Parts: sequence; structure tokens; C-alpha cells
Amino acid sequence: MAKARNVKGIAPKKSLEECARRIITTRLHEMMSFKAGAIDGRDIEYVHDMRVASRRLRAALRNFADCFTPKKEFRWYLKRVEQITSTLGDVRDLDVLIDRFQKDVLTVPEDAQIGVQNLMRHLQKEREERRAPMFAMFEELDRNNFEQRFLEFFEV
Repeated sequence: MAKARNVKGIAPKKSLEECARRIITTRLHEMMSFKAGAIDGRDIEYVHDMRVASRRLRAALRNFADCFTPKKEFRWYLKRVEQITSTLGDVRDLDVLIDRFQKDVLTVPEDAQIGVQNLMRHLQKEREERRAPMFAMFEELDRNNFEQRFLEFFEV
């Protein structure tokens, strides 16, 4: 799991709002840094790391919600981040299952290995089906300039 990025510019004399903005924008950059790898899909850790980063971002947004107005716009960003977390979670769950079976397939009796391999093929197909909504989500985020708009709303 990727370590959380350090947040620069946090100091006791700075306002809560300024510190919240720095934390939230750092968490967004952290989350988006895994996007290309999540799309590529060859290394399952990118989906995992992006999901973990989205959960950190979601927690920061919830913790500092009172610092931001207009509330309607703030809630829109929070909902998008929740959607990102959920969509990535659907893919991650299958990544974990497939990885586990790949590690264990050779430890089961030989006559059971064919069944496990068939199950893994089924799970791989389901994983690809669950990646389709992830791709659609990324396309929608790009179409709506999510990252740029998010940063404009939250930057210091």
C-alpha cells in the first residue's frame, strides 16, 4: 500500500480552512497519481492504492466539510469521491480474489486445479466487466474536468 503523501504548509498559525485546503488538494493529487496505472490494469496495486487514497480524501472532505461553501458544490465533490471509492472497490474485490486463487492453485490437489483454474477464468471475465464502469467513470471525470474543477474549488 502506498504511503500517504506528506502535506506541506500546515502550521499552527494558519487557519483551519487553509490547512484543510492543503490536506484535501494533497489527497486529490495523491489519488489521481494512480489513475494511469489503474486504467492500465496490469498491476493490481494501482487500483488498490487509488482506492486507499480516495478513502483518505473522502475522510478529509468529511472532516473539514464545515470549512467550505457553497455546501451544494462541496457535496457534489464529496459524492464524486464516494463514487470513485465505490467503483474502485468493485474492481479491487475481484483483484484480491484472483490473486489469492493464483497463489493457492498449485497447493490444491491436482484433480481440483482444473476447477480452480476455471473459477479464475470466470473471475477474470467478471473483473473485466467491472473495469468497464471504472473506465466510464474516468471518462466522465475527464469530460467534466473533475480534477481541474476540484482544484479550483479547494486550492489555497
